[in-house]
Amino acid sequence: MTKKQIRKIEMYNAVQAYLNANASIWNQIPMAGMLKEEFDALVAEINQNKESQEASRLFLGDAKRRQKRIVANKADILNSALETHAAYMGDIELEQKAARSFSKIYGLRNEDFSILISETISLLQNHQEALIPYGVTTEMIADLETSYDKFQQIKGKPRQLRISTSQATKSLKRLFKNTSTLLTNRLDNVMKLFKQTNLNFYNGYVAARVIVDT
Repeated sequence: MTKKQIRKIEMYNAVQAYLNANASIWNQIPMAGMLKEEFDALVAEINQNKESQEASRLFLGDAKRRQKRIVANKADILNSALETHAAYMGDIELEQKAARSFSKIYGLRNEDFSILISETISLLQNHQEALIPYGVTTEMIADLETSYDKFQQIKGKPRQLRISTSQATKSLKRLFKNTSTLLTNRLDNVMKLFKQTNLNFYNGYVAARVIVDT
């Protein structure tokens, strides 16, 4: 959501709170009650849309981090066996490539992480038979590959998120427009009736309608 939209929501909430606190004044006018119900429904839809959008972003971020941790942990375990084998064989280059701890793997940027895990899987596959005495099975290597594929799938979901966000943005734009129209063209006009009968209430309503620019 944009800062402008957030400020509008704050104003909507202020108007709602003020009208709720002074229901005994305006509910004597049937049209005011109808417009208030319509206003409440629009604000509820805006908040629901906003929460769904934020929840989607948080869920995707958490899922990516969890899967990255799983892959890094499995790679660290298999790398330990590969490092031991390389040291036994005197293969310094291989030993250096395999000497990657969980923290070093997990701490990489996603792009570098993907490159490293792909390389690790290739190394493990190339030395698959030699790693059998160290307890490494073909199933363990395949399991790492499967977990990595899942990470890549989650990593590729931002496109889906962008589509979802775009749809939500259009929906929010429509909702904000409808809410502003309802307030400006209808509810504000009805509330003007209190300018003569209850000036204090009217002034409070006008104050609640102000969008605070922070």
